[in-house]
Formats: sequence, structure tokens, C-alpha cells
Amino acid sequence: MRKSVLLFTLLSILTLTSGAQLAAAQSSDNKEKMNIIQNCEKIYPELQKLGNIKFRERYQYFDSFRDCIVLYNDSRWDSTDSDRIDRLVLLLEKPIQTKIIRDRFNDTPSIPPWIKDDAKRWEEGDEKDNVFSYGIRYMMNSKIIKSANALDYKNCSSGSICLSQNDFVKYSIKNSGNNDTIILTHTFGDEFNNIIPVISEESSKNSKSVTNFQINKTTGLVKHDKKCCIQYPFVHQIPMALGTKLNQEHSSEVVSEVIFSFKDYKRPSFVAKEKTGKYLEIVDKETGIVFFSKYQDKTKPLQTVQLVDTNILKKDTTIRYNDMKIPFWFKNTVKWWTEGKISDSEYVSGISYLLKNDILRI
Repeated sequence: MRKSVLLFTLLSILTLTSGAQLAAAQSSDNKEKMNIIQNCEKIYPELQKLGNIKFRERYQYFDSFRDCIVLYNDSRWDSTDSDRIDRLVLLLEKPIQTKIIRDRFNDTPSIPPWIKDDAKRWEEGDEKDNVFSYGIRYMMNSKIIKSANALDYKNCSSGSICLSQNDFVKYSIKNSGNNDTIILTHTFGDEFNNIIPVISEESSKNSKSVTNFQINKTTGLVKHDKKCCIQYPFVHQIPMALGTKLNQEHSSEVVSEVIFSFKDYKRPSFVAKEKTGKYLEIVDKETGIVFFSKYQDKTKPLQTVQLVDTNILKKDTTIRYNDMKIPFWFKNTVKWWTEGKISDSEYVSGISYLLKNDILRI
């Protein structure tokens, strides 16, 4: 009886001790995760200011860089719920599993076996890039790689106007010579053979009209019954750079870069000017949308054009051009995945990050 009591007491002490140690370890672990979240909060404004590529170049050696990317790519990061921090802490959880348990856990139908087989043959040099890219495209289309995390992007051709069906831009046009303000809304249709149809709605104090015309996405020229072959003035061809000449009614050139505030967005933008200084416009660097323009001639009233609404920026898109790009070092990542050294979720998360930052293009 005495031995049983002694054994029970000893087991109780061991249990309490191990429980206290576990609680202390969990507390320390949570504190570490909280520090990571706080560090990521500190540098997040820089991501919005610099853009993905420059941010990565500046902070790629930051201690919590990889954890920050995981946090930024998850919808919980922008949440305003009261339990946001707790959910972010859970996002940083890394369950301790043996290799056998981990492999069994990841052997699920979420990624079809043929994708891993194709990837392995590609890594070994037995398949072409287009075969490998097909597997990634399949995972994107079937939502295995979820667009909500990283892939809400537009696939555009270099040197063209980049618009999708149902995109729209809405402008306020003012002329200092009168008190009237024109509200102009352009809604874009589905592109076919490089032609983008446009529905144009124009309203002012005394009138309202709806017209239709077309834009050639590669030349930027407008085709209209009354206006033929003028340059479309509200969305430019991309990409643009310092020195890019804009062929339009007021021939101008990109002369500088600025951060332009539009609603809740801080957008990297270009400033374009006409040589005479009469015309100026500010253009979104990523999409080519004109935020603001003004034209002032001594003989004419000042005219200003201001973007007041659009759904294009709300998509938080990263423009991605059509040519395939697979960095040579990515074969190492594929090899680690096919050999079970990294999990399916790590592989998918890595692809999402590379796609979003235009490091990998499929």
C-alpha cells in the first residue's frame, strides 16, 4: 500500500512538472510568434510602398522574412476581427511530426500523383518546361493553389493595354471656364482579336449619353464612328519606364516616379509631361491607369481629369506577362518536394509566393 501511494505521488509530481514545462514552452513559443507578427507589422508599410519585387530585394535577409510572406499572403492578415492576432499565431504553427507521419499525412488526393510524376521527370531532364507548367496550371485552375492567397493576377502581353471583361474606370472632368462637371464612365468588354469593346456613359447637369467604341489593345488606338484613330487617353500600354513616350493628343514623356494616394491605396506611379509644360498626367505604374491629368493653355481654361472610381485596383493584381519564366534553381525545390523533404503545403505555398512576385511565370 505504501509503495502504491509513493508511486502515485511520484507520478503526480512528474506530471505536474512536465505540465509546467509544457506550459512554459508553449508560453515561450507564443511569445516568439507574437514577436514575429510585430516585426512583420513594422515592415508591412514598406511592402505597400515599394511593391513586391523591391520589398523582397530589401528584406530578403530579414530574420522573419519567410514568416512575414506567409502572413501577408493569408486573408487573415487584413482581417479586422478581434481574434486576428490569435488566428495569425495559429498560422505560424509548425506541427512536430516524424517523417513517416508527415508523408502519410500529405499523401492525399489534393495533388494528383501524375503532377508529382511529371515534376520528377522534369527535374531529371526528361520532360520539357511546358509539361511541368501544365501541372502548375492545373493546380491553379482546380484551386489547389488558391488565388485568394497569391494568384489574383492578370495575364497580359507586354506592350499592350491590360484590361479584363467588366473592368471599369470612372472620371470627373472639370473645366474652369464653366461650373459644369462631366462624369465619364468606361466599362470594358471581353477582348477578341486584340479589340476591346467599350461602353461609354457621360453625364452632366444638362445631359446624359451612352456610346460604344473599340480600343486596339496593342496600338491603343480608338475606333469610333465619329472619331477614328485617336489614342485612348485613360489607360496606357504597359510596361512603362522613365523616358517612355506616350503617343496621344498631348504628346508627353515619363519624367519621374511618385507615390500617388487614391482612396485607401498608395500606388507607385509615373509623372508624364509635355515639353511645353502645358500638359501633365499621373499614371499608375502597374496597370497604366491615368489617375490625374491637367491641361492649361494661356488661351484656354484649365481642364482637369480625376479618377474617382475603378474596380481594377481593388483586385490587387500583379500584372504578369505571357512568356514563361522558370528560374534554374527551382529544380532544387521540385527535387526536395518529390523526395519528400518538403510537404505538399510547403511546395504549394512556395509556388504561390514565386508566382505572385513574378519570380516564376507559368
